[in-house]
Amino acid sequence: MENIIDKLSKTDDLKDWSLEEMKKLLDIYLIISKKETHIFDLIYYYHGCDTWEDIFRDYDPQYLEDKKTGVEKAIKEINS
Repeated sequence: MENIIDKLSKTDDLKDWSLEEMKKLLDIYLIISKKETHIFDLIYYYHGCDTWEDIFRDYDPQYLEDKKTGVEKAIKEINS
């Protein structure tokens, strides 16, 4: 997992990634997508704002759910 994150931080292009690396990247992204509201809670807690909206004015929980579903579909496709 650390190798994938390190490689991602050093590139702007995923064209040269192997299929296995792309699968691992999508797995990592799915984990993050499923926990994104918790990550936002963490940011809010340490940001020191008065309200949630101070940070995430355009926050849309349906967008996060749709994104998670999209990642799941991509993983299913790449594994078939």
